[in-house]
Amino acid sequence: MRVSSSLRLPVAAALATVLSAICLGDVFVTGSWFLPSAFSVVLVAAAGEGARRLGAPRLLVPVISLVVLLCYLVARYARAEALLWVLPTPDALAQLRDLARAGNESIAHYAAPIALLPEVELFAVAGVGLVAVAVDTLAVTMRRVSLAGLPLLALYTVPASVSPSGVSWPAFALGGAGYLGLLLAEARERLSRWGRPLRFSSTRTEWQGEVETAPLAQVGRRVGAAALGLALVVPVLLPDIDAGALGFGGAGLGRGGGSGSRVAVINPIIDLGQDLRRDRNRPILRYEGQRTYLRLVGLDLFTGDTWKPSRLKVPKDQEVGRGLNSPPGLGNEVKQAKRRYRIEVFDLEQQWLPLPYPAEKVDIDGRWVYDTSTFNVFSTNASTRKQTYRVTSLNVEPTPDQLRAAPDAPPSLDRYLELPLGIPGVVDRTARQVTREADNHYDQALALQTWLRDPTQFTYSTEVADTTGDTNGSRAIVAFLDSRRGYCVHFASTMAVMARQLGIPARVAVGFTPGSRDDQGRWVVSLHDAHAWPELYFEGVGWVAFEPTPGSRTGSPPAWAQPEIAQGGAGAGGSAVPTPTASAGPRAVNPGRGDPDLLDREVPPTTRPDQNVFDRLNLPVVPTLVVLAMLLLGLVPAATRVVVRRRRWRQATTPAATVAAAWAELQDTLLDHGYSWLPSDSPRRGVARAAEEMALTGESLAAVRRLGSATERARYAIELGEVGDLRRDVATVNAALRARTTSWGRARARWMPRSSKAVWTATGERVADALDTLDSAMGALRRRLVPQRRRA
Repeated sequence: MRVSSSLRLPVAAALATVLSAICLGDVFVTGSWFLPSAFSVVLVAAAGEGARRLGAPRLLVPVISLVVLLCYLVARYARAEALLWVLPTPDALAQLRDLARAGNESIAHYAAPIALLPEVELFAVAGVGLVAVAVDTLAVTMRRVSLAGLPLLALYTVPASVSPSGVSWPAFALGGAGYLGLLLAEARERLSRWGRPLRFSSTRTEWQGEVETAPLAQVGRRVGAAALGLALVVPVLLPDIDAGALGFGGAGLGRGGGSGSRVAVINPIIDLGQDLRRDRNRPILRYEGQRTYLRLVGLDLFTGDTWKPSRLKVPKDQEVGRGLNSPPGLGNEVKQAKRRYRIEVFDLEQQWLPLPYPAEKVDIDGRWVYDTSTFNVFSTNASTRKQTYRVTSLNVEPTPDQLRAAPDAPPSLDRYLELPLGIPGVVDRTARQVTREADNHYDQALALQTWLRDPTQFTYSTEVADTTGDTNGSRAIVAFLDSRRGYCVHFASTMAVMARQLGIPARVAVGFTPGSRDDQGRWVVSLHDAHAWPELYFEGVGWVAFEPTPGSRTGSPPAWAQPEIAQGGAGAGGSAVPTPTASAGPRAVNPGRGDPDLLDREVPPTTRPDQNVFDRLNLPVVPTLVVLAMLLLGLVPAATRVVVRRRRWRQATTPAATVAAAWAELQDTLLDHGYSWLPSDSPRRGVARAAEEMALTGESLAAVRRLGSATERARYAIELGEVGDLRRDVATVNAALRARTTSWGRARARWMPRSSKAVWTATGERVADALDTLDSAMGALRRRLVPQRRRA
């Protein structure tokens, strides 16, 4: 096999692969995968070219490239088990296999963008390297450049099928440019094998045998520029094309319309009973800061069989690291204190993030977003396992008087009152019987909580398999009311359903009780601290936690939910967190250790505006942006015409320049209204034909003749003489043309002027000329650096 001395094609193939790999950026949280992947492409290209130059058979070239890629993966991910840090050994291959298996599990478990763990990076680097092998084999070794687009296309299918945002248009444009460059490189290589036509060199004054490809390069670049132009414009004009539109499915991830994505996530209330009954009460997390409940998720949808979170539609940029909105319904009059926490999670595997409610900001690795109504914080690319993060939250302490005076909830919260058909009537009758003496929602909630916490009425027990079981639906509530035995899920579910029947917006929160102190003053939360409690909404205060589970399990309820304090009205005070009793856990003490940044600090009540203007206006993001982009695109011709007109008159600083500007403006004005100039017409003949075809009379006819006469003198007369107010003459002609045309003609002349086409044509020509100049300069530089072979 004859080895070509040109490196143009292998370099173009490697560059096309690297540029196409950029589209994977939206699949990962960070971009640290790119450089290792690009280096794998370079190694593959070098190995393939080296094998070809050494005369290796075609079928052996990709094998050599694969071996080099494998050695690189071993050196990067299994160096300790490798021979000489690079050569594969059975242990090194086993390490790669285990890492690949872990990466496959992470990719199957989490949705994009995914955290870049080592096992995930292995998949990215190996995948890009394999694509590089395929592209190099097809484009360089087999000389089938068009087929090389197939493995490059494979890189696009990954973000198109798993990324919420699909393939971004800049990434598509760069990949398209790389593929076009590969096609042009192959065309130039093919042309060079047709022969070496002579070309006369003006610098050396002799005929030389050089490949003349300037016309081919110019045509190719212009075709490429047009294709890339379409690639840039089409995504702006069309809505996002995502995996669902192409027929792809997603594990745990669906696409919502508008601004966000729907995420199907697990419901932790299902496993809560099993966690409470586990024999081994292992620690699952630890936190520093004031004692608090840690909330995993608010369950706002009651189906009759269970409580569960509704499907969430969250904007992609609504990340907790940027700060959360003000809590729903919280007013300025309610006492608030800022608290800081440092939370360390051990082996808790959740997509819901344990947080004190309401959180203000969370500093955590990975992409964690939140729902503005429920304040549920979750991730599609990371887990709580082995996470350490810092939280700033508000400690909200309403008074009983504020809760009693709360007005009715707004209609936007009606979904928190929804109940399915078929709930047995005993639930509603019992709720109204218990709250018969209460005349407001707060006292009704307090009555329900007091009744459920009464040890003479109910018994806390996790051994309820024969009665209520681990369900929390309507049947479980009826069984709970009959047996009067259950655990936190049954107490919370019963109070939330009864509150909805009484007209109080309610939901069920699942998380953990505060836990117990360790010898270093930190709070340790164990598996048996898993808990559920109801949250009820009061306008002006927001979502308020109550504690219907008996004190043997939870201690005293929050200060506003304690009957003895409620009787005192505004004198309520104390902690917003239930106080432990002797049977419920160790008594809270003042923290003597820990991070000084975690101390309480009073903050003045503030109302922060929503972060997303689309949320405030209740507009879908993507369709709105598409409409705005189309409107802006439609304004481009008119804006171009205005810019050109102002630039002309601004540069007309001399009489001759004024005449030239007026003549050019007259030509564009007539062209915008449908008149076509003939290049062969003199100024006098041109204005005569224009006046006749456009039916100019009176002052407009005189104005156009003055413009033609001034232009004729500027071109041919020795002295220009007095030119008059030519700008006014152009305006007179324009007014006459607008008066004689239809409304559609006037609108088209203003918003879609024909003269702007010439501007964009000239701009395209200049871009093409610039590319030609750059190509010539690169060719000259190459000839200087690489001496031409002289024939003997």
